[in-house]
Amino acid sequence: MDSVSNGNGARSRTGSDALAVAREFEQSTRPRGNTGLPKYESRVPEPMNNYNLPKDRRLIEEKVVCLKEQFPTFANKSADDLEDLLRFEDLFQAHIDGLEQVQLMRTLEYELREENERLAEVNLSAEEELRKMRDNVAELQMFASSLTTRLYELVQEHLDLQKPYSPNVLLAKLKEEYTKLDDQSEEAAAKFMDKDGPVAAADCEEFVRQYKDLRAKYHSSEARCTLAEAAYKNGTLAGVPMSMDR
Repeated sequence: MDSVSNGNGARSRTGSDALAVAREFEQSTRPRGNTGLPKYESRVPEPMNNYNLPKDRRLIEEKVVCLKEQFPTFANKSADDLEDLLRFEDLFQAHIDGLEQVQLMRTLEYELREENERLAEVNLSAEEELRKMRDNVAELQMFASSLTTRLYELVQEHLDLQKPYSPNVLLAKLKEEYTKLDDQSEEAAAKFMDKDGPVAAADCEEFVRQYKDLRAKYHSSEARCTLAEAAYKNGTLAGVPMSMDR
């Protein structure tokens, strides 16, 4: 009888423990109030209560393991402790402040703020030097601008000096030269032909000498002009700028 009684007592204690475990997941009758917390997201394990408590104990153990892995700081708290966290904002904030991740985040925030303040002090200490350097750069820019203006003026003067020696000007001078020699030779011939009466032998010799000299100069100048034009068109004309007045 005693052994039977002890067996019944053991089964009774086992049943009580199971009821105590199940009671922790029952929905509490204590009012929660408006906590202002967002709804559960799909990545957060759904809360276990008397509505969705699995029948299989293995599933219960899996949910408990999942809770310990994702929310280790809440895994060992009872239902009353969790409800107190939701009810009292100061208690919830104190628990959050005690989390290792939050403390690490605040430590990093403090270090970043200190580093930013240090960099700000360095920048402020260099403000006067930077202002002087900026003023110096402005002066150098003005000086460089004046030098650039003077350079443009010198380049224009250089181009103006080169214009009389450009290929087009030189070719025009050659054409003008041999055209003038041609006119002079024709004028000399016309004057000789317009003389009245007999012409002395000395006058004939002087005309021939003068006419031959004018025609020789004419053909020489005309040949030089023709060769210069051909060389200019081929780009082989040397001694003068090739990129001006083309």
